[in-house]
Amino acid sequence: MAADFVFYGGPVYDPVSGIKEAVATKGNRILAVGTKAEIMALAGPRTHRYDLEGSLLMPGFIDAHLHITGHGTGLSQVNCKYPAALSIGDIQDAFRERVRSSPPGTWVVGRGYDQLKLSEKRHPTRYDLDAVSTQHPILLTRTCGHICVVNSVALALAGITADVPDPVGGKIDRDESGTPNGVLMEAAQRFLRELSAPSHEELVDGTVAASEHLISLGITSVHDASGSTPLMRAIVEAVESGRAKVRIYTMLGSSDPEFQNAYLRSGLRTGFGNEHLRLGPMKLMTDGSSSGPTAATRQPYAVDPGNSGILCFTQEEITARHTAAHKAGFQVTAHAVGDRAVEMNINGIESAVRAFPRPDPRHRIEHCAMTGAELRARIKSLGIVSIAQPVFFHEFGDGYVLNYGRERAEQMFTTASFIREGIPFAMSTDCPVTFPDPTLNISVAMTRSTMTGDIVGPAQRITLEQALYGYTMGGAYAAFEEKIKGSLEPGKLADLVVWTGNPFGAEPAEIRGMTARMTMIDGQVVFER
Repeated sequence: MAADFVFYGGPVYDPVSGIKEAVATKGNRILAVGTKAEIMALAGPRTHRYDLEGSLLMPGFIDAHLHITGHGTGLSQVNCKYPAALSIGDIQDAFRERVRSSPPGTWVVGRGYDQLKLSEKRHPTRYDLDAVSTQHPILLTRTCGHICVVNSVALALAGITADVPDPVGGKIDRDESGTPNGVLMEAAQRFLRELSAPSHEELVDGTVAASEHLISLGITSVHDASGSTPLMRAIVEAVESGRAKVRIYTMLGSSDPEFQNAYLRSGLRTGFGNEHLRLGPMKLMTDGSSSGPTAATRQPYAVDPGNSGILCFTQEEITARHTAAHKAGFQVTAHAVGDRAVEMNINGIESAVRAFPRPDPRHRIEHCAMTGAELRARIKSLGIVSIAQPVFFHEFGDGYVLNYGRERAEQMFTTASFIREGIPFAMSTDCPVTFPDPTLNISVAMTRSTMTGDIVGPAQRITLEQALYGYTMGGAYAAFEEKIKGSLEPGKLADLVVWTGNPFGAEPAEIRGMTARMTMIDGQVVFER
């Protein structure tokens, strides 16, 4: 019964029991945690002895909300993310370089711009992209994924003219004459995304590329928040082939009722699968993005008194969809950023659990960004898990203050309040909306600091220990997996990360500079720096 691996020589952090001296693994499980003497006694002649050299070892990070295939395919798209693109001219130059190597008529796709970080302080338009090419359809996605910009070729392919009305849950931005200017919001993007979608092979390769990148950051499990049929097929193939090693808990993106109903009729439900790929919640996309901004808020935006965001469903529709999924045995969740959308989803979940009671449904709200005390009280009473992204303040916090006003911005992603009030929460990044680095996310959760150094909502800062718990046990709990992962308890999966340093006692800026030195999944070293 000799251990396969023993780790010693640095702090071993268990979010349940605190700091230990050493840990041993056997097969794909944690064998023991304890003093160095106790653990070294389990070593045999074939045991791998790993000296931490003062670095921290802990359970692997669980990112409870990201888009794995989108992140992977985005790695090969035109990079327009700050600071790679500081102006519309930079975006045009980046696209021109890609156009030169792309045959006429083929799609040229990019991602990552934020109009507030461009020198022009505006969205690019069809005319800016027409200056790059009128021989290629071009699609540029804003960093949030809720807004895109296309050129005239792409608009023509989609049949979007001045006579086309805004779709339900979407907006076609127009110039003063009423002509679409190429900026498409929320549901208005849908058909163009279908036209420009990657092939199945590209989706599989993207899933694998994302898995490799996430593992290099110490992330061993993810909750994928996409869940369309093409993406599900790609994820299944990538995992079954063994090429994608990160564990995946996959949501079912269910804005299309036929997609949802097919799963409800199948008899499948949340939890189906195995430790590598498991079926997660049924998800609704109910409002827009925090940074667009297109989030559905109770009060109008500070920057635009005539705008309070975009809602994708009525209250009746949300309630009906949550109730049907809950009744069928699914965990339900929803993308809900603004307090108006959060409230509507609380209403829908409350109605579902009252109509069809069952023990511990553990429903979720993704982002759950704007919550006053009264909404949080209802969230707690219903046992809803909040899936938060403190890292958003790094890239988008200055925009939050501008768009919503400081008072509201300081009450976004209220992780400290969740903890004080006993609301379960999990850490996540929503990558590729923003950076996937866990150490950056932890640092921002501790500081609430924006890129410019503004501190937005200091009362919502959390401690290092609280952030680590949200990144391990919090994510495990949100997926009903707290009995098999999230801590270093013997018998749990041997999913571990070794940092390049020790965050305990370090300043947040120092933590931000750390990363993964080694990542283990299933008792096997899958990455080593």
